[in-house]
Amino acid sequence: MEISRHFKPALTPATEASSTRQPVARPAPETAARQPESLPLEQMHEALRAMPEVDLERVAALKQALQRGEISSDPAELAGSMLAYHRGSDA
Repeated sequence: MEISRHFKPALTPATEASSTRQPVARPAPETAARQPESLPLEQMHEALRAMPEVDLERVAALKQALQRGEISSDPAELAGSMLAYHRGSDA
């Protein structure tokens, strides 16, 4: 395959395009009043911001389960579980 520097532009130049283009009606800017359906999402964001990034109680429970031997820490088993999860076959 040979690469040629001679090509036809796929786009029309801006001067040609602007003369044939129809004016686009722009939507009116929204007022300061919030839409009712956006409020629950904002409330959820606020609730998430109030939560800690790390659930320390869950971390402590997992540490205790590891110490008691209830959770396997075998690297091969862990890797297999991770692969199964990302392949979507963990069910």
